[in-house]
Amino acid sequence: MTGLIAVRNSIRDFLRKYDEVTTPILRFIFSFIVFSCINSLFGYSEFLHRGVITFLLSVICALVTGPVVVFLAGVVVAVHCFSVSMDVGVLCLLLFLVMYCSYIRMFQNTGYVLALVPILYMLKIPFAAPVMVAIFAGFSGAVPAAFGVVIYYFAQYAKEARATILLGEDADFQGYSYIVNGMMKDKAMLLAIIAFVVIVMVTALIHQLNFDYAWYVAIGVGSVFTILVFMVCGMLVDVSVPAGSLVLGAILGGVLGVIVQMCKSVIDYSHKESVQFEDDDYYYYVKAIPKVENAQKKRVKTMTEEEVAEQVKKPRPQQGTNGQARQPRPQQGTNGQARQPRPQQGANGQARQPRPQQGANGQARQPRPQQNRNNGQINR
Repeated sequence: MTGLIAVRNSIRDFLRKYDEVTTPILRFIFSFIVFSCINSLFGYSEFLHRGVITFLLSVICALVTGPVVVFLAGVVVAVHCFSVSMDVGVLCLLLFLVMYCSYIRMFQNTGYVLALVPILYMLKIPFAAPVMVAIFAGFSGAVPAAFGVVIYYFAQYAKEARATILLGEDADFQGYSYIVNGMMKDKAMLLAIIAFVVIVMVTALIHQLNFDYAWYVAIGVGSVFTILVFMVCGMLVDVSVPAGSLVLGAILGGVLGVIVQMCKSVIDYSHKESVQFEDDDYYYYVKAIPKVENAQKKRVKTMTEEEVAEQVKKPRPQQGTNGQARQPRPQQGTNGQARQPRPQQGANGQARQPRPQQGANGQARQPRPQQNRNNGQINR
């Protein structure tokens, strides 16, 4: 644990120190992955499917904020859908309009969740998404997680609609009606939406509770709850859920959730303190739990009273830069020999005698008698 915390602190300090450089680079990498996944899911426009266009869009997204990245991703998806047919493109715009009015305007910092869910679906590990979303975004991640499921299934039905249009077997085929009817009747999509919302809400609720190790208990409960919810709801709506992928995805989601939580903060519950105080209006109960920030633990040596007294009485020698005791340096002259005190001499080189105080006529000055200020008499 100490080594992991040391690595985490080193990476975090490096990212903070060079924030002006690392943030655009990380945003570029994330944007490149998002646009590559969009081209894999849709990829109907030959112009946007080019690698150069994907690179340029990622460079632009590296210089803008998160909501602008979500907006550009929506524009790219809409252009791909318009390449299928006009009605499919309009349906895509309506879907993004609903998403914007529902949550993007209020929760602008959760746009990455909208991209995370389809990416995990493409990697064949969708069951790892709910716990990760709960740790990332909390309660506010439930809505974008549901919309991420909708986007993935929309892409699947848009691909089938395009294949039907290219075949040209049905002259009266309407892409929007095929997509809407298929998504409304798809029980697997309905199961995923309900399960994602329930798991995210339960995990986030336990994550916010006030007891020791609540964060890690939330991750464990969320992983177990993922298996139970998908299995139970799958039986209720008559949808078969692959057991192997479900268990593997739940375990992987728990492991990734622990990693994400460690990157955010690590709590040292063994040193928690409870404080209570009051003011004129309220009475406060405060529980303070320190974060484990230092990789190296401080060692404290326990000493008895006799040892403390002996250490206090022992004189501490002054040491030089090499750790040895410092010796008093003799005062030396310019030739390196010890400097002798120089006698005060006159102008002829002889020892100077103290000069007696003389008056104006050259005679020795007599002490002036002190007089009384009141009557002018001399004080004897």
